[in-house]
Amino acid sequence: MKQKLLIAALGLFLLSNCDKKNNQPETESKTEKSTNSEADLLKELKDLTQNDLKKLPAIDQETGEILSDKFYDGSYSETTEDKAVEIVKKLKSKFRDSGYLVFVFEGDDSKKGVAVIKGTDDLDILKYRRTDGINYGLENTAIVEKISEWKSKYGLVVIGCGRDWVHIEFDKLPADLDAFSKEVYKFCPDSVDQGVGSLENLKPAIQEMHGLWLWWD
Repeated sequence: MKQKLLIAALGLFLLSNCDKKNNQPETESKTEKSTNSEADLLKELKDLTQNDLKKLPAIDQETGEILSDKFYDGSYSETTEDKAVEIVKKLKSKFRDSGYLVFVFEGDDSKKGVAVIKGTDDLDILKYRRTDGINYGLENTAIVEKISEWKSKYGLVVIGCGRDWVHIEFDKLPADLDAFSKEVYKFCPDSVDQGVGSLENLKPAIQEMHGLWLWWD
């Protein structure tokens, strides 16, 4: 009887050790996968732009100017404007699911690129870039507040932004586009006056883009 109990105990011990060994590679694999996640994402971005990755510059919190000697926790890769928009639309969901935000970035020399920062809320893109409409008395907080309001109502993503412009796409369009067009014009007059030319033209432009291009010249 004692011999049978001893054999059974030995069997359980060996089985336990076997399970631990089998589980160990899986745990290591998950850790390695998590560690390589950012590297894999950045490699995919680099492959799409076919350009090297650069450190993302920091932004002066008072002036909104790009700082050439200081950097933010992020990267970017230069490409053409059209290709940048295409890449952002392609990667947006995938990057967010991994805890990163991707967007069209405009450098100090007006060259376009695709930037990546940590986060899951597109409003953080506007906060990083300090986008404003200062010529109309709109500081960054006012831009973020309005975009946040639209985000709550319609759902949206920030495709890109610069010192005084932002490109967004809606998940769903406002039901009353006539009223919304008037709201947009009040918030950003240049979208009409230096853009589509009239409120009547703004409505179909919003429908075609399924979003907005706003700038404050």
